Amino acid sequence: MRSNDELCYREEAIMGAAYSVDLRRKVVQACERGTASQAQVARFFGVSQAFVEKLLRLYRRTGALEPDRKRAGRPGLLDAAACEQVQRWLAEQNDLTLAELAERLQTQCGLTVSISCVHRLLQRLHMRRKKKPFMPANGTHRLYYWHASNTARNLPPARADT
Repeated sequence: MRSNDELCYREEAIMGAAYSVDLRRKVVQACERGTASQAQVARFFGVSQAFVEKLLRLYRRTGALEPDRKRAGRPGLLDAAACEQVQRWLAEQNDLTLAELAERLQTQCGLTVSISCVHRLLQRLHMRRKKKPFMPANGTHRLYYWHASNTARNLPPARADT
């Protein structure tokens, strides 16, 4: 059987969603009243003292209580214009390889990206790779082409269980 202290510690150690704006407002109001210390306010609301300090700093600096919605990680290299350009290239010539797309992005857009980056872009655009049913007469070894058809349309119809 676990003690209450151990259970409380385990709950605090779990990373969860951002605190609600309502809770944030109550914490700020309690601190602004000045009847309790930041540590007491933190214990009362079940949050860390560091959270209270950061929240008050944010509130005094910006007046905002909303949690910061920053996206983790490095920002993407391909902007909306580059995505549209890739879609135009594939509409004109649907058998471009990933390497060819990366090369075009470098020569025409000035963006140096990896083949993996181009592949992730095509996945985000819901474009999938499909094998050609035949080899071209000129012997070019392009075995795949890209298209943006919806895969749901190609699925067999659902059977009605009766």
